[in-house]
Amino acid sequence: MSYATRGDLTARFGADEALDLAGAGGERIEAALADAGARIDGALAAAYRLPLGRGPWPRLVGIACDLARRALYDDVAPPEVSARAEEAQAALARLVDGAEALLDGSGRPAPRMARAARRGPSPVMTPDNLAGL
Repeated sequence: MSYATRGDLTARFGADEALDLAGAGGERIEAALADAGARIDGALAAAYRLPLGRGPWPRLVGIACDLARRALYDDVAPPEVSARAEEAQAALARLVDGAEALLDGSGRPAPRMARAARRGPSPVMTPDNLAGL
């Protein structure tokens, strides 16, 4: 799922930077935003039922923009860009761990999966089950 648009990226970081990083036709921005959305979904899947539905998700817009912006710089990004991407990853981890609430645009929290559902099934092979073998 894409959590941010080209307009979100431009609003946060300016049209000049977006144009410089966009490439011909701007496909690079769309690809970077899609990749950021996939990274976010990959992390959130451990704690939330996806797709999230209702929206918008302001915190995820910011995270997606910071991750996409870093990706657009290819090899060497300015320190501020790298720092923002690292903070975005840390914020994503806090959302998954429950240390930070994931709120929609109206301030309602996203429903989390029960801890048991996140852990998965109980192991079949345990010391008790394997005793005597």
